[in-house]
Parts: sequence; structure tokens; C-alpha cells
Amino acid sequence: MHTKNRDDFAARAAREVVDLHTVLQAWFNAEGSEDVATVLDHFDEGFTMITPTGAVVTYDAARAGFAAGRGGRRSLVMEISDVVVRHVDATSALVSYRERQTQDGKVTNRLSTALLLDRPDRAAPVWRHLQETWQP
Repeated sequence: MHTKNRDDFAARAAREVVDLHTVLQAWFNAEGSEDVATVLDHFDEGFTMITPTGAVVTYDAARAGFAAGRGGRRSLVMEISDVVVRHVDATSALVSYRERQTQDGKVTNRLSTALLLDRPDRAAPVWRHLQETWQP
């Protein structure tokens, strides 16, 4: 892979981290499109997530959760910072970032690592795996 293409994919992967959280915040606040595909288009069908408590969430469980969760967190604010592309190759990028969620005066922080794939059938990188860890 040429350096320019790798750099471009790295930049797109980093941007996708912010873009997805913008979509999720709108979804949970019942803003924008009511079509769950707006959220699901960001995920690979093989997606898995390890939550901060250690639970494993599959794509099917995430899909069901998103479908049921629209408007369920209307005061949620998600802030993304410290996005770092740790590794990138021809088809994937490993990205870490910090996420701060504020809702109804309660704040939670997490450090996350995500594996994003560059699929020719999608305009933006898609999420294949996510692991979140609670932070003080």
C-alpha cells in the first residue's frame, strides 16, 4: 500500500470515530433520521463489542439495542478526544480514543480501542470490534 493511501485511510478512520458518535448522540436524542440504518451503516456485520463491564455484544444484539434505543437518552452528550490511529494497513485501522458522556448531570469516561475496516462497498470505514474501559 502506498503511504498516501494509508495516510488517507488513517485520517478517514479517525474521522469515523467522531462521525459515529455524532450519529449516536443524535439517535439517542431522537434527532435526525428515524431509520436505524443511519446507525447500522457504520458497523460491519461481524461487529463485536466488549463493554466496560466485560460483557460481549454481538452485531445482532447491537442492532436490536439501537433499534429499541432511539430517543432513550434525550439529554446525552458524547465528547470524543485523543483520537490516535495506532496501526493502519491496506484494509484496517486500529484506533484509540477517549469518550466522555454526560447525561442528567452524571459524567462517565472511557478509553476505547476500535478496529475499523476499509470495505469497498462502504463510503466510510466500518466498525468491526470495539473494547471500552472505564476511566476515572
